[in-house]
Amino acid sequence: YEGHRGWLNYLAVSPDFRNFGYGSAMVAAVEKKMRVLGCPKINLQVRTANSEVIAFYESLGYTVDDVIGLGKRLEKG
Repeated sequence: YEGHRGWLNYLAVSPDFRNFGYGSAMVAAVEKKMRVLGCPKINLQVRTANSEVIAFYESLGYTVDDVIGLGKRLEKG
C-alpha cells in the first residue's frame, strides 16, 4: 500500500493444494490488512490468457479495470 491503493503481487498456490481455500484465505488476509491501513482499493495484474486465475479473482468480487499495463524489459531474456 503506497497511500493510494494496495497491490497484490505474486500470489500463488501449488497446483496440488488448489481448491482447498488457501488462495481465498490469503486474499482475505491481505484485504483485512489493507483495510486496517486505510487502503481504499486493491489492484492486481493477471495475464489475459490466464482465464482460471481471472475466474478465481472474479469469484472474490474483483472486476476487470479498463486500463492498459505497460512494461519495458531492460534485460534481454
